[in-house]
Amino acid sequence: MDDARIEAILTHLKDAGIIAILRGQNRNRMIERGIALSEMGCTAIEVTLDSPDALEIVATLRRELPDSVMVGVGSLTDLNLIDDCIHAGAEYALSPIHPQGMIQQCHAVNLLAIPGVSNIQELEDAISKGARIAKLFPSTEWNAEHIPKQTIPWMPVGGVDSQNIWQWLDAGAWCVGMGSNLCGSDLNDDSKDSTSWVDSEEQVARGMFKELQRRRNDA
Repeated sequence: MDDARIEAILTHLKDAGIIAILRGQNRNRMIERGIALSEMGCTAIEVTLDSPDALEIVATLRRELPDSVMVGVGSLTDLNLIDDCIHAGAEYALSPIHPQGMIQQCHAVNLLAIPGVSNIQELEDAISKGARIAKLFPSTEWNAEHIPKQTIPWMPVGGVDSQNIWQWLDAGAWCVGMGSNLCGSDLNDDSKDSTSWVDSEEQVARGMFKELQRRRNDA
């Protein structure tokens, strides 16, 4: 494991503030949305492996986006896919759970592992296995006040929206993961045009990245 590389990915995710989670059935729209989000200021994107052609989407985004945008994978439960994720250009991998051996196998190839934990016991177990960051999933089952102060970085996923994102970040979240509340509700839609994204969701997303930038400027 290249410890400096793992730390660099961690630092990038903290600076990014938000990991945009692309999950859906519409391959082309997912690629277009990833590019659109990067143009708004998003610098961390996740493609979930339960989406059709997920690794092809990762590879395409890696080719199309600047190096300032990191691309990772989500919903990693089959550790046999780790090498394929690396080959596609992924730099970090999230899971809804903590598959046995995930952390060690990911870190061995410099892929930052972000295991999912649903309670304090699972968080402590992930730490004991070498986790550098944990995914609090679903975030609706967590209260930031109950998270030990002296712990590894953590990020809430599942239920984060344009309102509570700021509460999470103010409470100490390293970053947050956001799916349809950021990336739009139309990624499963086969229709050519998306009115939901154009009519309102795009502006909500743009507003979140503007607020993130404002916070950086004020820091």
